[in-house]
Amino acid sequence: MPATLTPPFIPARLETADNQRMSDARPSVFTPYQDPSPPMTPSTLSPVKRGLIRLAVVDDHSIIRGVFATLVEDAADLTMAWTASSLTEARRQIQKESPDFLVMDVNLPDGSGFDFVKEVLRDRPDLPVLMISASEDRSYQKQALASGARGYIPKDSSVEKVVEAMTAIQNGGRWFRE
Repeated sequence: MPATLTPPFIPARLETADNQRMSDARPSVFTPYQDPSPPMTPSTLSPVKRGLIRLAVVDDHSIIRGVFATLVEDAADLTMAWTASSLTEARRQIQKESPDFLVMDVNLPDGSGFDFVKEVLRDRPDLPVLMISASEDRSYQKQALASGARGYIPKDSSVEKVVEAMTAIQNGGRWFRE
């Protein structure tokens, strides 16, 4: 059974509703947040197109590649095709194995993610692409759409929002802010 995604850790020492400190004598440790709602898993990523979706992630930040690797581990119908930290590496990887879904950073040390998406979509116009960026620049959404990507999401989005975006895109939709 796949692991479930859980919200981030919160400190054990909290304030009550009337701003009273709870047990200052307790050590300052972190305990996992226990959400009372049913756990959210990305195993429902593709209700229309069942089967293993081979994901590729191109981002120069290893932490972002790691987040997507964890997402894949937790999803029943995702597998990691490959990851790349540069456009040069991504070009090599995509020649070896074409993914079913591409997550693409906007800015990489050796070029533009927008240009890479255009390049890839010339050969694979059906490839679902989700662009990501740390920037809140609204023009990035327009550039992502113009490049042929089916969605754009900021890197500070929740895992739930990333899964929603990927699901919408995988099922033929788009994911852009209004």
